[in-house]
Amino acid sequence: MAYQVPTPATFKARYPEFAAVSDVLVQLVLDDAIGDAGDTWVEKDRARAQMLLAAHILTMEGEPGRTENGSSGATAGTGIIKRDKVGDVETEFATPASSGPGGSTLSAYSLTFYGQQYLELLRKNFPAVAVV
Repeated sequence: MAYQVPTPATFKARYPEFAAVSDVLVQLVLDDAIGDAGDTWVEKDRARAQMLLAAHILTMEGEPGRTENGSSGATAGTGIIKRDKVGDVETEFATPASSGPGGSTLSAYSLTFYGQQYLELLRKNFPAVAVV
């Protein structure tokens, strides 16, 4: 299967939870992801990595909830849901901890399912190098 550049349509087919998000926003985020997961990736993993990274970024920006709730921008009460309760409606959002000195920038990927899957592909495509 040859590499095909992801489009908003293919992205939303793969991740229908983002159907409400505008195609313009999805394309902007896909463009960023395509730049980050480019042609140094194994061809068979490239499109999936780009879509996973885009889904991770959108989730971290509060999508699809931001679009569905009509709020402008990522504000308090958006992002990754840590805990949800139905009776007497209660939702707790996860707040990413800032990484201090020596903190890993890769740890941000662990905050979403999409980021975790992206990180797995990243490690597969760029394994650690042993120095002798």
